[in-house]
Amino acid sequence: MYQKYAKDGLVIIGLHSDPGTGQGVEAAKLGKMKYPVAFDGGAFMKTVGCDSFPDYVIVDRKGIIRVCDLANAEIERAAKVLLGEKE
Repeated sequence: MYQKYAKDGLVIIGLHSDPGTGQGVEAAKLGKMKYPVAFDGGAFMKTVGCDSFPDYVIVDRKGIIRVCDLANAEIERAAKVLLGEKE
């Protein structure tokens, strides 16, 4: 999805909440992710109320959290809606 919509302004940041395990680093390497992956120990996800893994937070062009705790099947649709909004 990142490669498909990057030209339209989509930015993806992976966030792994348990840096002690090293699993996030391995997943980023194995997946050859083309976007940055950050580690925060779970603070951000707890703040925005995400409670499952993986979970998604969608932020609009103005930096406002618009969607949190979205079902996997709805991610691309939500991204397309926000990318279609005027700045």
